[in-house]
Amino acid sequence: MGRMPLDFTFTEEQEMFRQAVREWCSKNLTLEKVREMDTKAEIPREIIKGLADLNLLVMTAREDVGGMNADWVTTVIAAEELGYADISLAVPVFFLVQAGWGFVVDRYASEEVRQEYVARAIRGEGFVGIASTEPGGGSDVAAFKSRAVRKGDKWVLNGEKTYISGTEEAKKLNGGYFTVVYTDREKGHRGMTAFFLPINAPGVEVVKRFEDMGRMGISTGGFVMKDVELTDEYV
Repeated sequence: MGRMPLDFTFTEEQEMFRQAVREWCSKNLTLEKVREMDTKAEIPREIIKGLADLNLLVMTAREDVGGMNADWVTTVIAAEELGYADISLAVPVFFLVQAGWGFVVDRYASEEVRQEYVARAIRGEGFVGIASTEPGGGSDVAAFKSRAVRKGDKWVLNGEKTYISGTEEAKKLNGGYFTVVYTDREKGHRGMTAFFLPINAPGVEVVKRFEDMGRMGISTGGFVMKDVELTDEYV
């Protein structure tokens, strides 16, 4: 039996989508605008709104919360075109963090979190990201120290996350993070639990912004969790 050839050609719909994103970028992500974002260290509100109007934000989410339920090839096409236009990578990072982790939150979070946080992020009125890295552990997830303890009908989270994309954006837009902590340290990585952590929840303190090389338009920072109480809806 011979090998079946792989077809790497894009569909007509994908090529039309690429052209639409490219045209938007040529009008809105000019070199002058990219320089402005890098200098002012922020993504302008009109750029976020434009991304939302194009249905690009958390485009991997399902339709019932306003997403496109886009496949990954189409999502990467959008990321590629945004990357060509914004060489600082601020807008592509803003897009990709939400496309990837918004997908996870949309698929596995509670309906309350989906309808509140994912839906708003799709409209450009929120932000969904990932918070895993800690001062003592990045790619080595088992080295994490943040923990959650069950107290009554709530979970109490303590710890610190660092080198997190979009902390200032999340705070301004009342967003949150897919956050991994230990609930049973003795089980190693199997004793970890993922929570959706609203960045403006009582007990969450956003700490300093790091000075990046490039991608200054989107913040990179960290936050501390001090006795943050979450219900099961956020697991």
